[in-house]
Amino acid sequence: MLDRLFLNRLTKKGKIAYWVGQLVFDLLWALYLFVIAGLTMDEAENLLFIGIVAVLVVWGGVCILLWKKEGAPVKADDSI
Repeated sequence: MLDRLFLNRLTKKGKIAYWVGQLVFDLLWALYLFVIAGLTMDEAENLLFIGIVAVLVVWGGVCILLWKKEGAPVKADDSI
């Protein structure tokens, strides 16, 4: 759901960078948890999901700052 929000506002290069960065940072987080910290899946389950969501938000924000479409209309679906 957040992916869609980010992807609507990114250039083509930004979309590629978003997905590549998402995969790389998620893999690095999992590598840290399971190899370096030596946790099992049972021990690291919550940390893994929290880390994935944190990477999604932070990397999405970085991509928006660097590769935002110029003059992209903001669609507000806040109908009450």
